Amino acid sequence: MLECMPLRKIRHRNLIKVMSACSSLDFQGNDFKALVFKLMPKGNLEGWLHPEVREDEPPQRLTLLHRLNIIVDVASALDYLHTQCDEIIVYNDLRPNNVLHEDDMMAISVISL
Repeated sequence: MLECMPLRKIRHRNLIKVMSACSSLDFQGNDFKALVFKLMPKGNLEGWLHPEVREDEPPQRLTLLHRLNIIVDVASALDYLHTQCDEIIVYNDLRPNNVLHEDDMMAISVISL
């Protein structure tokens, strides 16, 4: 997949590394493209901003410090993509579902095709 070539060169602490890429046809003959990433155990930002209410568990909450750290992490990743890569990559799909969290709650942005 030609569009994945620039992604192989990306090295930033706030951007998830692409483990593998797949391009083929699905069972109906439509193009199917997938990127495979490492599992992020703390889930995505959407789940932290709008948690599911469960009776057996207290709701997950982000402190102000966590929220500020997420903002800085995502801004750092976007700055790297837009200004510091050899090939400039414009990331136009920033949304809470595409911001993942590692065990230490560091924000990792996902590049979607």
